[in-house]
Amino acid sequence: MLESTEEQRSALTEFRRAAALVQFLVIKDQDAFESYRSDSKRAVQESGGQRAHDVHVDQVLAGGELHYQAITVDLFPSGKAARSAFEPVRAERQAALSDIYGLVLRPITGPPRVAKSLRFLAPLLSRMLGTRSEREMAGFAELANPETGPVPETIAVPKEHDQTTPFCMMNLNKYYPTARYESGEAVSGEQAYNRNAARILPYLISVGGYPAIMGYTVGVLVGDERSPLHDDWSDF
Repeated sequence: MLESTEEQRSALTEFRRAAALVQFLVIKDQDAFESYRSDSKRAVQESGGQRAHDVHVDQVLAGGELHYQAITVDLFPSGKAARSAFEPVRAERQAALSDIYGLVLRPITGPPRVAKSLRFLAPLLSRMLGTRSEREMAGFAELANPETGPVPETIAVPKEHDQTTPFCMMNLNKYYPTARYESGEAVSGEQAYNRNAARILPYLISVGGYPAIMGYTVGVLVGDERSPLHDDWSDF
């Protein structure tokens, strides 16, 4: 599916807040795709937006293999601006791609801004947390769940790559209504995940990482129940 429905286009136009558009792309023609990348980026800029990420999908750590080979993340001042960037490159899109799944997000700006401001603490945190060298985690293989996190087999692949090259890791999250603590504690899945994120953040900063783009899922621009990624995603 390459084009949005009239209902999807109307919903995007009516979204008057800042919006992020995440597109998962299946490439049909590599040469045409290179042209589409530059043309679509120019359309984003002409509509007042910014292409924040344009990445190749290299490896999936959780949830199984991904149907898509590339991801773009574009930031816009409004949903209307996002629509004005998407529509002018229809012919180029048709020539380059065979499938798209496009999510519309309401960006979360606070945590990324704070995390980036704390990156100067990386050397101190790496010493305090012991992240300057790799350590085995006792019982990791037994605890790992391939649907929600990495397992030893998927972690092994990035370890074989060039360790001097920065990379992006993407999470699509779908929360339980109520967290599944063994204690039975009555908090939401989102609250439990936020606890997890707060504990991980110092470790992330200690190795030079930071959350770059965060957002609540508010709609779908392209795609329906036939799309491999179709689900009721909570956030990105």
